[in-house]
Amino acid sequence: MFRRLFYGGLLIGSLAMLLFVLGFVCLQFGLALLMGLFYLLASKVMLLALALLALLGLLTLFTAVCRELRGYFSRESSALRQLLCLQIRRQDLERLKVAECRQLSYLTRFKRQRLLAADNRKQARELSVAIDHELQAAKSQLPTSRYKDLRKALRSYRKQADSAAMLALRRQLHVAD
Repeated sequence: MFRRLFYGGLLIGSLAMLLFVLGFVCLQFGLALLMGLFYLLASKVMLLALALLALLGLLTLFTAVCRELRGYFSRESSALRQLLCLQIRRQDLERLKVAECRQLSYLTRFKRQRLLAADNRKQARELSVAIDHELQAAKSQLPTSRYKDLRKALRSYRKQADSAAMLALRRQLHVAD
C-alpha cells in the first residue's frame, strides 16, 4: 500500500514537471496564455504531489510508532524488562551487602582499636601502681636522691603511657635491691 502511494506521489510529481516543461515550451513559442495555464496547473499538481508524499510520510511514521508501541507493550518485552529489573535489583542488593560488610568491618576494627587503646591505658595504669608500691616498699633501702629520681621517672613514663620504660624502671629497681 505504501509503495503504491509512494509511486503515485512520484508519478504526480513527474506529471507536474512535465507540465512545467510544457509551460516553458509554450513560453518559447510565445503562447503566454497557454503558458500561464500550464504553470498554474503544474503548481497545483506539484502541491498535490508534495501533500501526498507528506501524508505518506506521516502515515509511515504513525505505523512505525504503532509497531514500536505494540512491541514495547508485548508480553515478551514486558517479561524481558521484568527480568532485567530483577537482575538489576539483585546486583544492587549484592553491592549493598558488600558495602554493609565493609562498613561493619570498619566499625568493628574501630571498636577493637578503641578497646585495645583503653586496655593498654588500663594496663599501663596498673603497672604504674604496682611499680609505685614496689618503689614505696624499697624506699628505705634506696638513697633519697635515687628514690626521687626513680619516682620522677615513673611519673614521666606514666604520663607518656610508656610500658616498656616502666618495665625497665622496675628492672632497675630490682637490680638496686
